[in-house]
Formats: sequence, structure tokens, C-alpha cells
Amino acid sequence: MAIYDHNQLSVLLNGYEIKDWADGADTVKFAFAKDAGEMLIGADGGGVFVASTDRSGKLTLKVRQHSEDNKYLNRLRALQDGNIKAFVPLTLEIRDLLNEDLVSATKGYFTTRPEYTRGAGHNATTWTIVFERASVNLEKGVA
Repeated sequence: MAIYDHNQLSVLLNGYEIKDWADGADTVKFAFAKDAGEMLIGADGGGVFVASTDRSGKLTLKVRQHSEDNKYLNRLRALQDGNIKAFVPLTLEIRDLLNEDLVSATKGYFTTRPEYTRGAGHNATTWTIVFERASVNLEKGVA
């Protein structure tokens, strides 16, 4: 049996901890932008594997509607929108403190502006950030 505790997940953007998560099983998602490579098959049926040098990735975060984290992320996004020269690209560190998984990335930029949705229920705010270079280390974890 495996063990996971979302309270044991640390997500740091430029050293600031994001922790006011919306409800759901996909509040933190990181994915590489490209596959590790591609198999190319010639006319004779022989193949060659071409490794990709692209190590970029995309982070998607879902945080609660009225949280301090939204304020922090929105301030950074507004700085990027208003004065990209003064904007310091984001660094990312995601650590599963229980299972020791680690995601790290550098040179991040906001790509999607957040939507504003309100109604009779809670509406999470989704943040999308792309990074130039990333790595993912998955461990066996606690069993």
C-alpha cells in the first residue's frame, strides 16, 4: 500500500510556498512540453532515435478563490505583463516530503492569464507557467 498526504507537498515559486489549494486530485500538475525523443523510420524500414534537447515544461496550479497565494501570483503576473524587463523569471521546486519525489525548473513565465469566475459555489483560480528547463525525479516512496 502506498501513502500520499497533500499536506506533505511543498511547492515553491521563487522561494514562496504555494499552499492554499483548491479541492481536487489535480491541483498541482507538471508536464514536459515535448517527448524525450522520436523514432524516425526510413524508406528501408530502418529506424533512428533522435533524442530531444527540449527539457521545457508546463506547471498548472489550482488555488482557492480568495487566497494570499492568488494575490502573490497575480502580482508576479502583473509585473511580467507590465514590465517584462524588470520581471525575474520564476524558479520552481516541488517536493513530496513524504515520498521524496522532486520537480525542479528554471526560467519560468506565465502564459495564461487567470479567468475570473464567481457564482454560488467555490471557483478555483488556475495558473499556468512554462519553464525553459526542468527535471523530474520520482522515488519509490513510502510503502
